[in-house]
Amino acid sequence: MAEQDTQDSSEYGRAAVPAEATTCGTRIVVCVSKFGSLALVCAENPGAFLGTQDAQDEGELDAADLASVERALVELGFTVLPEELVESDYDGPSRAHLYGQRPTWWDRFFGTF
Repeated sequence: MAEQDTQDSSEYGRAAVPAEATTCGTRIVVCVSKFGSLALVCAENPGAFLGTQDAQDEGELDAADLASVERALVELGFTVLPEELVESDYDGPSRAHLYGQRPTWWDRFFGTF
C-alpha cells in the first residue's frame, strides 16, 4: 500500500488481491481511509458493482474470498465498511457541493474533501 499522490484525498491507499488469486477471477480491492482504521472491500474497483452482494450475485466475487479479506482486515484492527453504505448521502461539508454533486460517505472517508 502506498500513499496516493492526491494531496486532498481522504483515501490513504489501496491494496489488491490479484484476479489470478481469487476463485472467480476478479480482483479484490481494499481501500484504506486516512480517518481512523476504516477500510472498504470491493470487487474489481470501487463502484464497479453496486456493492459486494451485487458482485456475488453476478458471480464475480466468491463469498469465501470476501470473508478471508474481511477477516484479515479485522484481525489487523480495521473496521470494514460496506460499499453500499459509503454510497449513501453525506450531509456534512464537502467539495462536491461546490460542483453541484451529491456528496456521499465515500467522498467523506475516501474521496476528496
